[in-house]
Amino acid sequence: MNTTKAQPPAWRSQDNLIFSALCLFAFSVVFSVTVVQIALFLAIIFLLVKKHREHTLGDILPSLARHPLFVPWMVYLGVCLLTALTAYYPAKGLGQLNSDFLKYVCLSALLLAVKKEHLSRLSAVYVAAAAISAIFGIAEVVRSVIGNDLYVARAGVLMNAVRYGEAMTVAFLLAFCRILFTSASTRVRVLYALAAALILAAVILSQTRGAYLGVAAGTVVAFIFASQARKKLSIYAAIMLAAAALMTISIPTLRDRMAAMASYKRGDFSANSPYTGINVRIELWKLGYKMLKANPVVGVGPDNIKRVFKKYHPEPFPEQEVFGTLNNLYIHQAAERGLLGLGALLLLFLTMFIYAAKLFKATASPYALWALCALPAFYVVNLTEISFQHVHTAFAIFMALAMAAAAERETV
Repeated sequence: MNTTKAQPPAWRSQDNLIFSALCLFAFSVVFSVTVVQIALFLAIIFLLVKKHREHTLGDILPSLARHPLFVPWMVYLGVCLLTALTAYYPAKGLGQLNSDFLKYVCLSALLLAVKKEHLSRLSAVYVAAAAISAIFGIAEVVRSVIGNDLYVARAGVLMNAVRYGEAMTVAFLLAFCRILFTSASTRVRVLYALAAALILAAVILSQTRGAYLGVAAGTVVAFIFASQARKKLSIYAAIMLAAAALMTISIPTLRDRMAAMASYKRGDFSANSPYTGINVRIELWKLGYKMLKANPVVGVGPDNIKRVFKKYHPEPFPEQEVFGTLNNLYIHQAAERGLLGLGALLLLFLTMFIYAAKLFKATASPYALWALCALPAFYVVNLTEISFQHVHTAFAIFMALAMAAAAERETV
């Protein structure tokens, strides 16, 4: 007598478990490094189980090897290994490989796991999480203003204000692309518009130069590539500028910081000065050049900057004695991994942008537009931070690429 094997409930199917892990990933990427990494590994486990049951485990590596981003990633990881082995402190350098490899694992897993049917709900979950975070960020500033604690009147939920502003910039661009370049219902567009307004307010209140430049870069790229939506984009851009101007006029601490951003007082490292941050960055950039000049090919080694800081800057450093980051990804990469490392990084960034541009040309979807806009914004924010090393921004960028890859042509 033949018996039919019992099927798991629909909610426990591999596809639903993968999707649930992806939703957790999308929601937590703006909040928690730990939770988003747990979500990533759950998605990988569920994906491997599904592939095993379908007898397609052997297809994973060939599929990844055929991907347009495979070669630049292997070049990048190979240079990371080489510069770790030649580092001043190889143990520290080799320890950094976990983080480098995890980024590739994240992108690969998302490319394999995200499907077209996931896109609408994943987008909603991610933007909703960012909108919730924005509400908390706005509340932080309101509490600081009410308490007359104006020095800390910056939005930064569960992270420093700079990193927060950059993470929210990536989220804002998705909400912006959904209202700019989509055939969704009026209700959906209104919800995305509300979320975009909240997230943009949080970006402004983060008082972060890199985030402001990132929003501008993403908007310019949308104007260049989304020719069908330029009229609508111009209207939205005018509204964004008006909102930013209104907030700047209304909030004294924001107005003062904006004025400081437009000026520069060299050598001012005094406590609570609006010029301290940029002056410290300039000193760090000079130090990075000094490290690169001494080690032009392979640098001082990944994760070695803090260990060799005093070797290259024995005199007291402003704000704190030792830094582990140079607050500019490209200078940081060159100092850590030399011209080889900087070249590998730029190759990777260039091929990711070309890949996103091809996806947008092929699919004309808001998700491909998001990836296309978010990448230049990401490259710009890395001028004042090392966001490529931060989960909140790097993982969100990888999600954008995976969602763009999963999209098909949609009616605009």
